[in-house]
Amino acid sequence: MSTLKWVFFFLLLAAAIAFAIQNDQPVSLRYYFGWVSIPLPLFLWSFLSFSIGFILSGLMSSLSKAALHSRIRQKEKAIAQLEQNLSALKADHLSPYSLEERKKE
Repeated sequence: MSTLKWVFFFLLLAAAIAFAIQNDQPVSLRYYFGWVSIPLPLFLWSFLSFSIGFILSGLMSSLSKAALHSRIRQKEKAIAQLEQNLSALKADHLSPYSLEERKKE
């Protein structure tokens, strides 16, 4: 499996290098309100866009994961409290006093 990952990595690397060689013309991006970016090669704009998307998706994933871990901790605390209540009820229900009360009835 490790060899397959490296082969896939090198294929992607070769494709990225070929893309960079073919798209080295400088391009200026135009934004709203007449803003124009500095001219950079097209492959660099593509790389920057991909990198920013990768970073933002990682941040969103991390925030989601942190929220889920927080919910898990809350649920574990609730389960522990319920188990404690259950064991207290079982102990109270099976106490010698409660058995004597049942025999009288």
